[in-house]
Amino acid sequence: MTELIIFTGVSGGGKTLAMQYFEESGFLVTDNIPVVVIKDFFDEISKNPKKYPKVALTVSLENAKETFELVKKYNDFDLKCIGITCSAEILNQRFRLTRKLHPKQASGVPLEKCIEEDLSYIRNLRDYFDIFIDTTKLSKNEFRNVIFDTCLGNEHKFTVSFYSFGYKISVPQDIETVFDVRLLPNPFWVPELKNLTGFDKAVKDYVLNAPETKEYLKNVIKYLDFYLAELKKNDRSHASIGIACSGGQHRSVVIANYLSEHYSKKYKTNVSHKDLPKNKE
Repeated sequence: MTELIIFTGVSGGGKTLAMQYFEESGFLVTDNIPVVVIKDFFDEISKNPKKYPKVALTVSLENAKETFELVKKYNDFDLKCIGITCSAEILNQRFRLTRKLHPKQASGVPLEKCIEEDLSYIRNLRDYFDIFIDTTKLSKNEFRNVIFDTCLGNEHKFTVSFYSFGYKISVPQDIETVFDVRLLPNPFWVPELKNLTGFDKAVKDYVLNAPETKEYLKNVIKYLDFYLAELKKNDRSHASIGIACSGGQHRSVVIANYLSEHYSKKYKTNVSHKDLPKNKE
């Protein structure tokens, strides 16, 4: 059976880098096959799985829906559909810093309008993706790790990624389910804990030893046990779970780390802290 990965994304979001990572992993990478011949392409690799064991295909946002709907008609692919997005602000910065043109700018469309159209397209495609990656705050190395962990894991295990973040700072686009931990005791209001983070033992003890936290975790784990098992049963390869507090420094960090460790006994897990400064980890 051919392992087929189809991905699309906003221009400037990281598709070119993703193609490089798939090539490194032995995939035959094909970029933007015209949609009129896409069925012939699928027929060819379907008939010759030994010749095409690993294929990665990029498609434009405009052709993505038609491609995704067509490929679902095949039953002989080990398929993952991936979307790559990024915030408008960061996309603007990337284009201006690299001095590269957005493909639609050649037709006279302003950059801001090009980015707005891309983001509108990818929002409407959200339900087609098995994996959705937001590169807004990812370095190249972090993006590489996300690709390898969620798309190219050697054992192809079901992977659960936990992300902490702060509502005051950002709401990531690539998270499917969010648990709000702002009802838990907040170390920010304890003077000796205010400038620490969820990685510090004093903060962890303060949060995890609270009766409210113990009851909260009991209910969250009960739900996640059901939710993750259902995703895996339905052939999903990855789940993105957000843990949110106000600033992304204390409670969300503690709970994301706790849940990642808890579920690492059953699934492959990753944890990332989107709003915690790197020097605070």
